Amino acid sequence: WGTNPGMVTDVTGIVPDPATMPEENDRKAAERALEYMGLKPNMPITDIAIDRVFIGSCTNARLSDLHAAADIIKGRKVSPDVVALVVPGSQSIKKQAEAEGLDKVFKEAGFEWRES
Repeated sequence: WGTNPGMVTDVTGIVPDPATMPEENDRKAAERALEYMGLKPNMPITDIAIDRVFIGSCTNARLSDLHAAADIIKGRKVSPDVVALVVPGSQSIKKQAEAEGLDKVFKEAGFEWRES
């Protein structure tokens, strides 16, 4: 849930209720995020359909991160209802990953392999 890195919860958690947030700025931001995402307060996170998957950014796309993700993804397929992207953390990481064949694992599963 959420539209910024501060809006997180466990995958087994619930969507927070803005009415319980003491700070007005947090409350308003949460209300906007819920409206934008079409979510309701207190709904289980597990009830939210996944329509996009993003593996990337400079902090979550180190070579070790890509290895870990590829180990999980290998032999699986992205649902036709999901857009899945991988953006390595840098051009150097991208080249290393491609040299090791990680790009093929992601592409075969249905991920888009993007530039960093």
